Amino acid sequence: MKDMRISVLVSGGGTDLQSIIDAIEEGRLPRVRICQVIASRPDAYALERAKKHAIPARVLSRKDYEDETALMEALTKMLDEEKTELVVLAGYLQILSGRVLERYAGRIINIHPSLLPKYGGKDCYGMRVHRQVIAAGDKESGATVHYVDEGIDSGRIILQKKVLVYEGDTAEALQQRVLALEHQMLPEAIGIIEKERN
Repeated sequence: MKDMRISVLVSGGGTDLQSIIDAIEEGRLPRVRICQVIASRPDAYALERAKKHAIPARVLSRKDYEDETALMEALTKMLDEEKTELVVLAGYLQILSGRVLERYAGRIINIHPSLLPKYGGKDCYGMRVHRQVIAAGDKESGATVHYVDEGIDSGRIILQKKVLVYEGDTAEALQQRVLALEHQMLPEAIGIIEKERN
C-alpha cells in the first residue's frame, strides 16, 4: 500500500508540524508522507520548517481572495493537486467552510488545546483557552484531536489526553504542558487514521 498523503495547514511557528515531521523521520509514521504545507500567512515560521525538510510549502492568504468562497475553492484545488488523503490542521487559525468541507468530509482533523467540548468554539484558540481554564479554576486541562465538520470544534473526537492544572499556574505554563501533549498526540492520531484505512 502507498504512503498516506497528508497536507498540513499552519498559521504560526509550526511546532505541531515539527512533531509530525519528527515522527516520520524517526520511523514512527512509516506509511505517512507530508505532500505539502499550506500556511495562512507568509511570515509563518512553519514555512521555514517545511523548507528545512524539503517539503513543498505554499501560502494561501485570505487577503489575496475576494471572499471566503474563493479562498476555500483555492484551498480545495491545492489539496486536490497533491492527491491529499488527510488534511491536518496544525495550529491553523482560518475556519474551513464550503467546498473544502464537502470535498474532504471525514478527512480533515484538527488539534485543539482543551478537553472538548469544554473551551471550544469561535473565540477559543491559543492562549485564550488556557486563560479561561485558569479563570474557571479547573483542576485539569489537556488537548483533543478531532475530525472537522461544519461546526467549530464540534467534530467526532479521535484522541483526548489530560494534564493537571496546578495551583498558581499561569496560562503560559499551562500552554507549555498542553503543547508538549499536542506534540505526542497529533502524530499518534495520524497513525491511528493511517492504520484504519487498511
